[in-house]
Amino acid sequence: MRIRVVSWTRGCRPTTYELCGAAGQGFVRRTDRDMRTVHGTSWTLTAAARHAFGQILRGEAP
Repeated sequence: MRIRVVSWTRGCRPTTYELCGAAGQGFVRRTDRDMRTVHGTSWTLTAAARHAFGQILRGEAP
């Protein structure tokens, strides 16, 4: 399965977020360049992944 990055935050910051999707599902990936770590949410429906990504952008994510 090929994962595509649908949207992302600015790459000039030490922590970036990407909205990724494939086959009608998606997840949010967080990359911390300072700590050299990459973490992602669980796969979920695309709409739920977009909602979570929006919450991150607005600073509302739990």
